[in-house]
Amino acid sequence: MDSLRGAAILLVVLLHAGEAIRVAVGPTAGVDEVNLFLEPFRMPVLMFLSGVLLPQSVAKPGGRYFAGKVSMVAWPYLLWSVLILAASGDIHPVSVLQIFYLSPTYLWYLWFILVFYALAYPLRRVPPLAVAAVGLGVSLLLPDGSRPETMAFLSAFFFFGAWCAQHPGRVERAINRPWVLAVATGSAVAVGLLNVSGHEVLYRAEYVWGVVGGLAVVCWMFPRLGRNWATSALEFAGRYSIVFYVAHLGPIMITLALADALGVAEAWFMLPLLLLAGVGVPLGLAWMYSTRKHASVNLLFELPALKRRPREPARRTRRART
Repeated sequence: MDSLRGAAILLVVLLHAGEAIRVAVGPTAGVDEVNLFLEPFRMPVLMFLSGVLLPQSVAKPGGRYFAGKVSMVAWPYLLWSVLILAASGDIHPVSVLQIFYLSPTYLWYLWFILVFYALAYPLRRVPPLAVAAVGLGVSLLLPDGSRPETMAFLSAFFFFGAWCAQHPGRVERAINRPWVLAVATGSAVAVGLLNVSGHEVLYRAEYVWGVVGGLAVVCWMFPRLGRNWATSALEFAGRYSIVFYVAHLGPIMITLALADALGVAEAWFMLPLLLLAGVGVPLGLAWMYSTRKHASVNLLFELPALKRRPREPARRTRRART
């Protein structure tokens, strides 16, 4: 699961690197097509993987559940939203207020996750597949391309992930059937190609069959990759995906601005350079975060005060009477 999450988050970095070049100097042959083909799958896969952890989370007492979400999701979302607004020169009372109800930066994924976690606890006794079906149905009724439609659509994958976590045997038997895998592959390729050709596919419930197909393919494929240096690297990126997600775009934009000032923004090496910046900086931060030795770095990605430490058993000793 970590390696799949790592692959998905690195594809988000690729997306933003490609978009940065496209906005600055125009389309990049091959890169735009790859990003368009993968576009329908990236965020649904990340939402699905977050949902897989939900049954384990909602089993905790309410206080621990919500404290954990505030510490590990709400805090980095709020902190980095303010940092991004400040860096872009767009920090004012209206934009800061929008952090709570609109998510004015590229961190909207974390905002969605917070909403889903808030709904999940009171709905913990409702079958998650039913909640997913409601989310998908609601997305059909909302305006196309709107933020509410996107949220409703992705909520379906979040709660579908929770259902799959509760029924791993059924999921494994289904995706191991050759005909299921063949249909899933064909469906995913069809939706990816439709998106490349300009059809309105992204976050549309009408094309959920292809997105689910892509999800089935990667869930079948990644457990079979084995243990090697590549999967270990992806697992590290997946375990610290929050770092890569919040901290990748700034280095990409700074690198692009420097290249533009030097007049080399259109050079062939720009995409590898942007990817190096977009992966390298978060990788360094993730490594420092993983050591747990730098309180200032830790504070960028969690609020330690809310993390409950295990209680040490009370020691009751009696002095022997002599």
